[in-house]
Amino acid sequence: MTEELPGDIPAWLRARAEAYARHPLVRRPLLRSRFARFSGVQPDHTVLDVGTGPGYSAFAFARRSKQVTAVDWRAELIAAARREARIRRLRNITLVEAEPARLPFPSNEFDIVCSAAAFHHFRQPPLVMAEMARVCRPGGTIALEDVIASEQDIRARYHNRLERLRDRSHERLLKLSELVALFGSAGLTVKRVEVNDSIREFNEWLGVTRPPLRRGELIRHLLQGSVEQDLAGLEPEAEDDTFLFVQKVAWILVHKPA
Repeated sequence: MTEELPGDIPAWLRARAEAYARHPLVRRPLLRSRFARFSGVQPDHTVLDVGTGPGYSAFAFARRSKQVTAVDWRAELIAAARREARIRRLRNITLVEAEPARLPFPSNEFDIVCSAAAFHHFRQPPLVMAEMARVCRPGGTIALEDVIASEQDIRARYHNRLERLRDRSHERLLKLSELVALFGSAGLTVKRVEVNDSIREFNEWLGVTRPPLRRGELIRHLLQGSVEQDLAGLEPEAEDDTFLFVQKVAWILVHKPA
C-alpha cells in the first residue's frame, strides 16, 4: 500500500520526474538487487529506504523482505515511485513524503535502514545519519551507497562543481573518509566497505538530468579541460566525440550496537 499524495504537483514537474525515473542509469535493476543482497536483508526484515527517489532500491528490498517504508522529500518523485509500485503490484511497500533529517518514525523501528545514491542530495548529512541511526533497531544494519569524491580537496571541489552544474539538486559528494566519520559520530560500527569503479559516458550521464544546452556545453568544456591533470579525479578520456570517465562508488555496511 502507498500513502496518497495531494494532486497539486505541476504537470511539468511530474513529467520531468517521470523522465528521470525512466533513464537507464537510474533504473539499473541488477545493481539494485546486488545492493539489497549486500545489506543482508532477510524475508522477516522491516526496511526503511531514505531518499528513495523513484523507488528502485525500495522495490528491490520489497522483493526480499517483509515490509519496506520508503521516504523522499520530493513529492514528484514519490508520485513516480507510487505509480511504479502499482505497476509492479508490490503490496508490502509504503511511500511517504518526509524530510530525511526529520524522519517521522519511532526510534528502533527498522531492521535495516538504507540509502542508495541519495546522500549527495542531503543538505544536512550529519542530521540524516543521526536519524537513520535513531530509527534502526539495536543490532540492526545500515547500508549506504553513493558516489564519493576524491580525498584531495581540489579534485573534490572540481568534481562537485561538475555535478552541481549538471543537477541543481546536488548538494555535495562526500569523501569516503567523511562518510566513515559520520557513522562514527552516530555511534555506529563500520563492518564492510566496497569501492568500485563505475565507467560513465558523458552524454548518457548528462542525459539523466538534461540540463540546458549552454550549461551542458560548459560541463563538457570543464571536463575536457580536466583531462591532462585529472582535476576532478575522474580519469577522463576522450572517445570520438564524447568522454569516458570513472566514478568511484562506495557501498558501506554498518552495525548499530545492541
